[in-house]
Amino acid sequence: MTIEVQHVTKRFDRFTALDDVSLRIDPGELVALLGPSGSGKTTLLRIIAGLDFPSQGRVLFDGEDASARHVRERQVGFVFQHYALFRHMTVFENVAFGLRVKARRERISEAAIRRRVLELLHLVQIDQFARRYPSQLSGGQRQRVALARALAIEPRVLLLDEPFGALDAKVRKELRRWLRRLHDRMRLTSVFVTHDQEEALELADTVVVMEQGRIAQVGAPAEIYDHPATPFVYEFLGDVNRFSCVIRAGTAVVCDTDFAIADAHGAPDGPAIAYVRPDDVEIVLDKARLGLPAIVREVIRTGPLVSVELSIGGKRPVVEATLSRAEFEALGLEGKQSVFIRARAARVFPLDARERPEQVVVTSDADQARESTPVSGTLPALE
Repeated sequence: MTIEVQHVTKRFDRFTALDDVSLRIDPGELVALLGPSGSGKTTLLRIIAGLDFPSQGRVLFDGEDASARHVRERQVGFVFQHYALFRHMTVFENVAFGLRVKARRERISEAAIRRRVLELLHLVQIDQFARRYPSQLSGGQRQRVALARALAIEPRVLLLDEPFGALDAKVRKELRRWLRRLHDRMRLTSVFVTHDQEEALELADTVVVMEQGRIAQVGAPAEIYDHPATPFVYEFLGDVNRFSCVIRAGTAVVCDTDFAIADAHGAPDGPAIAYVRPDDVEIVLDKARLGLPAIVREVIRTGPLVSVELSIGGKRPVVEATLSRAEFEALGLEGKQSVFIRARAARVFPLDARERPEQVVVTSDADQARESTPVSGTLPALE
């Protein structure tokens, strides 16, 4: 089913939770509403569900205005963060509940209810727990019960509000991969809310990044991560180093050195910020490779990756580089060691980028002649 959100605004007294939000969700898509607390993502989900209503705008299901429809009329399955299971009911009875409270003319027979529930419990891989109570289940098992209950009513849309937020990291990772496989099998139009960037990028077909009641960017996970539309999106999606620079006549001036800017059309002159992700910071030992002098301050090993903090010009450790263990061992880095750093890729935003969403990539003229991958050679100290 297609969902269209058209110019939806939601106000709570003087607070605007959603500000003129428009969004289209295609049939069978798995969409993540991603953003920090207070960005409006849960409010938008509740309006789609019919648990809340917009102050302005409307919601269409398959082209029909559903804005005034009660939640029961929308045929929506809703999965809450904290499961909302009935503690006095068994797993079987929890899943059967939605089928048994339907109006008499819509209710199926008890035998059909039993078949439907057992099929769903098998689908979500908890059929062996049918006679248990929620208190006898793990968090991941309870969330599967909640999902089976939402699917029991055969919804046209599945909505999930922070579905893995109450689970530990290992269970959360396992369950979201299982949910992705389940979605691929059922192809039900689904929308889930999360503030976990990794969760959204791994699970969703489309990611909707929200900021202060508005949509900052919509796109495929790779597009959102590789080509952020605004500084907010860049900073929200993972760690990032911020470098000061100045744009002058289509070039980025860094430490009195000019760097060519790819696609510089429309980039205004003036102060700017270059963003470089830690995995795009390259540490080199050879000064001839145009690196910026830096000093290794701290090395943090986290499994297969190594995080290296560096300082430039004697300042506090402000530059973070992420290396594989093999890269780290090949360099033989130690604390207080003098090295050189360069950026494989950077993205520059004017300081007024909220009003000017243009984004440009910094590339070194020398490196551009040697390799096709955009790099920034040397960048200034971070702010």
